[in-house]
Amino acid sequence: MGFFTFPEFSSSLTIEYIIKITLFGALSLQALLVLFFTLKVYKVRRINIFKKKNHPRRMPQSEVILCLRGIDFSLEKMLGRLAVQDYPGPWILQVIIDSKSENLQEFVENLILQLSERKENLPTWKKVNISLLENYPPTGSLKCSAIRQACENLNSKSDIVALIDADAFVSKNWLKCLAEGLTHENIGAVSGNRWYAPKNNSILGWSRAVWNAGALVMMTLLEIPWGGSLAVRKEVIKDGEWIRTLKHSLCEDTSLIRPLEKLNLKYKFLPDLIIIDRSDDLNFSVLLDWLTRQLLTVRLHHHAWSLISFHGISTTFLLAVIIIRGDLAAFIIYELGCILLLVWIKRVALKESCNSLPSFTKGLFLGQLITGLSTMKAMFTRHVEWSGINYEITSSPKGVKNLDYPTLNREVSS
Repeated sequence: MGFFTFPEFSSSLTIEYIIKITLFGALSLQALLVLFFTLKVYKVRRINIFKKKNHPRRMPQSEVILCLRGIDFSLEKMLGRLAVQDYPGPWILQVIIDSKSENLQEFVENLILQLSERKENLPTWKKVNISLLENYPPTGSLKCSAIRQACENLNSKSDIVALIDADAFVSKNWLKCLAEGLTHENIGAVSGNRWYAPKNNSILGWSRAVWNAGALVMMTLLEIPWGGSLAVRKEVIKDGEWIRTLKHSLCEDTSLIRPLEKLNLKYKFLPDLIIIDRSDDLNFSVLLDWLTRQLLTVRLHHHAWSLISFHGISTTFLLAVIIIRGDLAAFIIYELGCILLLVWIKRVALKESCNSLPSFTKGLFLGQLITGLSTMKAMFTRHVEWSGINYEITSSPKGVKNLDYPTLNREVSS
């Protein structure tokens, strides 16, 4: 029987026909989502080009919050790029360190000193504040606790607050673009996102890249911020709803939408602030846990969890059924369609022609498989580990309980 032959309606052939229609219906739906993503990105870029002509020459004072736990191999490079921001206004860097181990505070202070003493490309920040996390509360992640502490210590003149991850290598216009994105009065938060391009071309690295490309589309359409490159108006913090939410939250970004809605403010994605991540140090267990934690944040803090979980599990299930039934033609056509969508997503996101077709092909099927596995794991997990800290999932309020906080507080008081 040919692939496009309409079968007689016997029981087995009808099931086969339904499976194929469902699979290619799923592919068509994904293509439609990518089309909406494309239109939204082009619209944002077109509006930004127009607005840049009318942006004020002087920007309000901003404050950048960097939360650290452990010495990150990329920290020196990240701080070097952050230090030379071309920002038309004063800005302050606030570093919160949640661990006394590894002499991290001394390490950061030495990096800041080296940057301030070099002969060219001197730091443009007005001031750098470095402090340790003062206490480890029983609820919420350490990162959320660090952000809460930083927000309590903001400079009174800072009108914009930006968050950055230690592995985010930003351009010199990063802070300026974030601030420009907040110039519209109904925008309360803006963020970029990340794009994985693994330097060693490993299968696992490209499997993560496949997942992330799909996640970029969904995060854009469902307005899910990314905390690695995020900025909010000061009134979002002064209102207190977001800060109270962080008290129980696993992460800071997906928990931001509801507080924004209560203030009648919106979130805006800035595609020109997509950051390239070339890390490639993965094994299957690490990748599965990482993906599970990303999806868990949506389950805990975003209303679109049911949609995202259904998409992740149903696609993997349909592929598994096609493989078990031995329908090689349907499998190849579906995968080719997915590869073409991935190539187009990259072209739209990075504004460049795609030379990653062989790499996407390498990581596609494993990426689809691990997406289904991590989605199921995120649905049912009751515990999660992040940066060596163990958390228990709580349902009322939705968030996490820090299982290690008694030990951590003893370390702080010692």
